[in-house]
Amino acid sequence: MAASAHKLPLLSNPSLTYFAPAGRDDRDEIRRKATLVRETEWIKRVLDAMPNMAMILNSNRQIVAANELLLRTLNVATSQIIEERPGEAVGCIRAKDGPDGCGTSHHCANCGAVNAILGSQGQGKTTVRESRILIDTADGLAQLDLKVTATPLQVGADRLTLIVLEDISQAKRLALLQRLFFHDVLNIAGCIRGYAEILADGATDASLCGDVARLVDQLVEEIHAHRDLVYAESGDLDIQPTPVQVFQTLDDLKLQYARHPAAEGREIKLENVWNGMITTDRRLLLRVLGNMIKNALEATSPGRAVTLGCTDGGNGTTFTVHNTEVMPEDVQLQVFQRSFSTKAQSGRGIGTYSMKLFGERYLGGKVEFTSRSPEGTTFSLTLPK
Repeated sequence: MAASAHKLPLLSNPSLTYFAPAGRDDRDEIRRKATLVRETEWIKRVLDAMPNMAMILNSNRQIVAANELLLRTLNVATSQIIEERPGEAVGCIRAKDGPDGCGTSHHCANCGAVNAILGSQGQGKTTVRESRILIDTADGLAQLDLKVTATPLQVGADRLTLIVLEDISQAKRLALLQRLFFHDVLNIAGCIRGYAEILADGATDASLCGDVARLVDQLVEEIHAHRDLVYAESGDLDIQPTPVQVFQTLDDLKLQYARHPAAEGREIKLENVWNGMITTDRRLLLRVLGNMIKNALEATSPGRAVTLGCTDGGNGTTFTVHNTEVMPEDVQLQVFQRSFSTKAQSGRGIGTYSMKLFGERYLGGKVEFTSRSPEGTTFSLTLPK
């Protein structure tokens, strides 16, 4: 994680916010509270004795103190993050979206960290929430999964809030990948077993053998997909750029996903497809576009179509996957976060996250979406020339 050096100005209109209250203490007031905390010896001892990252906030959610572990993790001095809010300090990509920084954008309504702070301040008691935060790093976007504990702290006449951040990213990632792997592989293995029992009963229909072969191919593909995701998150995924024919690739995807269970009663179409060549890792391109198609099929009502397209522009080649449905606003605000899902089944919610991971960190492109009425939803991957 890297701290932001950006200091947001005081608002001329402190009531302007989309979620948490706006407004900040001026620097003299920040320095007074920072000095108060620094000179209260027991607070410093408690902060530095904590095994997790910790900070103390004023009533406007600005940092007035931090422990040594937090400073080492962010690779900053205390003076660099004093006055900032937590999201600004850790580099949350949404921190600059709101009119008064961290906590004041539309996205912040779904932030566990902000809700923990507001809950503690409002109820006067310890509040615990889990928070998913997307941050900018030298390698591109990364996600932090944090357990955030906010506790009221009275120092003299000042009401402060003690924030403890426990990084649970590794545990969340492993649990998600395990559940997802077991869910998908066991489903396919169950189908293969069903066909094997039919064949064992003496069935001679040649089409059954073809169905078994396709399921085995799907099983192998699922194992490869999970392996690639594990390697990608650890930074060990190898890229193998080769010439890729655009129209043929999209046509292959159309045929492949026409047999997917989510495609039942739905059509996959090709429209406005540039018939050219690009150089990229074909396997990862198929991963990104395949997840886009699968998500679009799952969101599309029976009788409607998912449309694949590709255009060649001056600066890049853009692949698109469109469906006619519109995502709810709360879904749009969280769509690229790991483990977020609209599905009820445990273990889902990694497809859109992996689009970003593969498409941006490894293919060097840009993954985006638009979703509004009446146009519907379009996911896109733009690869640079």
